[in-house]
Amino acid sequence: MRVILVLCFLWANSLLACGKDETVKIEPFAKMEQDYNFVNLIGYQVFVPEMSKGYYLTSFYLGVKDAVVASLNFSEAFGYKGYYSVIFQVKPEKLDALTITLSYSTTKDKKGMVMCGEQVQLNLKELLNATQPKMVIPPPPPPREVNNGV
Repeated sequence: MRVILVLCFLWANSLLACGKDETVKIEPFAKMEQDYNFVNLIGYQVFVPEMSKGYYLTSFYLGVKDAVVASLNFSEAFGYKGYYSVIFQVKPEKLDALTITLSYSTTKDKKGMVMCGEQVQLNLKELLNATQPKMVIPPPPPPREVNNGV
């Protein structure tokens, strides 16, 4: 009986060793989007992690120093699992005046009052130079069944 217990213990430890938490750190990045250029404005798409230090992304703010701050809508980033993205246009010479602030909280559904969390400040020029992960195109969804009343 003791031998079986020892074997089970060693087997359980080997399972834990195989399941090491090798969480890949998800870093924010940005890229220029030619499809969103408008007159003399350049389109930029910013990709930010869904989670940071155990908190969920709840707000994305874009500001111009001493002028304006706006909350932008973000959505799940296509082809980048674990990221949300937002697109906006700005004159390239105004990049230094921009501030990007992300708010993270314990509110997973992004609704209701936020009681605690953290804010992250980002610089668009640095995000444009950050390493971009490889885009992974998800497979198409399975076809829906059609019921013709039969």
